[in-house]
Amino acid sequence: MKLYSPWAEVDVTGAKPLSPRLDTLDGKTIGLFAHFKGHSPVMLEVMAQLLQEKYPNTKFKPLQYKRDTSEIRKDPAFAETVNEWAKDIDGVIGAYGDAGSCCMFHAYNCAYLERLGLPTVMLVKHDLLGVGQKAAASRLVPHLRFVPCQIPDLSWAPALDQNLIDHVIRPGLEPLVEDVVAGLCAPLTEEEQKPYTKDNSLAEPFEYTGDVSKISDYYYEKGWTTGLPIHPPTEEAVAEMLRGTDLARDYVVAEIPPMMGKATVEKIAVNAVMAGCLPTYLPVLIAAVQAICQPHIHLEGWTCSVASWFPLITVSGKVAKQIGVSMDGAALSSYTKASAAIARAYSYIIMNISGVRPGLEDMCEPGHEARQGVCIGDNMDMSPWAPLHVRYGIDADDSAVTMFWPQERTEGHGRDGKSCFDTMFFIHYQGWDRGCCYMMTPGFARALANEGFKSQEEVLEYVSEYCRQPSSEIFYRWMIENNHLPANVRLPFDQKNGSARKFWSTDHMMIVVAGSDYDATCINLAGGGEHGGPACQKIELPRQWDQLLEEYSSVQPHYADY
Repeated sequence: MKLYSPWAEVDVTGAKPLSPRLDTLDGKTIGLFAHFKGHSPVMLEVMAQLLQEKYPNTKFKPLQYKRDTSEIRKDPAFAETVNEWAKDIDGVIGAYGDAGSCCMFHAYNCAYLERLGLPTVMLVKHDLLGVGQKAAASRLVPHLRFVPCQIPDLSWAPALDQNLIDHVIRPGLEPLVEDVVAGLCAPLTEEEQKPYTKDNSLAEPFEYTGDVSKISDYYYEKGWTTGLPIHPPTEEAVAEMLRGTDLARDYVVAEIPPMMGKATVEKIAVNAVMAGCLPTYLPVLIAAVQAICQPHIHLEGWTCSVASWFPLITVSGKVAKQIGVSMDGAALSSYTKASAAIARAYSYIIMNISGVRPGLEDMCEPGHEARQGVCIGDNMDMSPWAPLHVRYGIDADDSAVTMFWPQERTEGHGRDGKSCFDTMFFIHYQGWDRGCCYMMTPGFARALANEGFKSQEEVLEYVSEYCRQPSSEIFYRWMIENNHLPANVRLPFDQKNGSARKFWSTDHMMIVVAGSDYDATCINLAGGGEHGGPACQKIELPRQWDQLLEEYSSVQPHYADY
């Protein structure tokens, strides 16, 4: 039978070969390009000292990009700084690819410098070499030169001092000097001189001739699923799924990083079929793809980090109820087909269009039990406030998808203002603009409304102001040396007796009303701030939406009594 591949096509138009290398470092000016962490410019300074011992006439010019998980190509102000810095530079040494998404974004930016015509070599932690290479290839510089290094991520070392330099940094860099010189000076290989081409045949439909019962295994062996049984994406199944949108099947909704795979409507539909979605779920998935590619979302910070986040997909408005997204009792437990299948389809989209697989791009250290996604609904019928999407400027009568990436989970109860906020304040702090999704039951929300809080924003502003911690618990070195100081919030000068907010603003906070009306419970799903989010996107429905709903209205569980 003919089956469709969920794997996305990648456009490599505009790719260039590597820049010509230098004949020597002697007498040249070498740029030292550091990422946001404080140890990166220190590492580069030490490398410059080691190189100058061999090439005393070489000059060095430092530059640090102090923004975490950001790309120069999307930052016009810093791009202007780079252009000025690069005017009298002959080559570049970049450092340091020391964690999953940190390595990925630094490789993006080193590839940017290489594309400017500057011979560039990047230091990368040895076990992240593959991450750096894939990142550079996704920015059309597949042969960017790397030098693997054994130095760990020094962000959490007690102090960035001379002892660390003498006993960790210098000994780790001394064996790499010749490799760095070769990265800047060794002549280009034949392959490095060729323009980048890519074989997209893996993304094309194919003839499957094996046993039908083995299709799930076949897709798993291709690396396209997590191994659970799938619905085969046949021509008929994909065509039926496409009834969920009026967009053309070849319409590119977005290019999803890090692979920059083309998320065509057809590819989204193929992954939705595999996950067991109904056509009525397709508009939700299209909106979710649009949301994760909004400019303020640094997606790889969530999907490729060494930290462990999970995607929380919230559907608000009438569509949530129409298609049966979980929003009542056991809302987080994904008992409904809509919640289970939408979350699973999203995880396939991240695998097959975004190109994120375990140990290759997803570098999270322990992982997360909800990594494959959670999909819930905002219960506007039981909420004392406006639907979630209204906060993001979308009309109350419309429906929307809101994407968020939390990490921590705590639970508590509240029947009056004090007990509600005692629960909401129970958040671990980690040295960045943490953010939180408060998933509260209707009873918990009513308790806050009864205290005079007329909107979600009023609740979140109160939390942001009064949820505090002793300043002695703040890791000042991380925040200062790694350029993570809060915007518009001053930290206490008194590091022993002062206090500071746990939330720097309400920008990365949200409330979802869901769950049964049995009591008054709140789940704090903390995290999801530093790399952007929440991201809210309006759901666009096909012209034949009502007919589609009617056709699939019978697909719901009927539980037997006992």
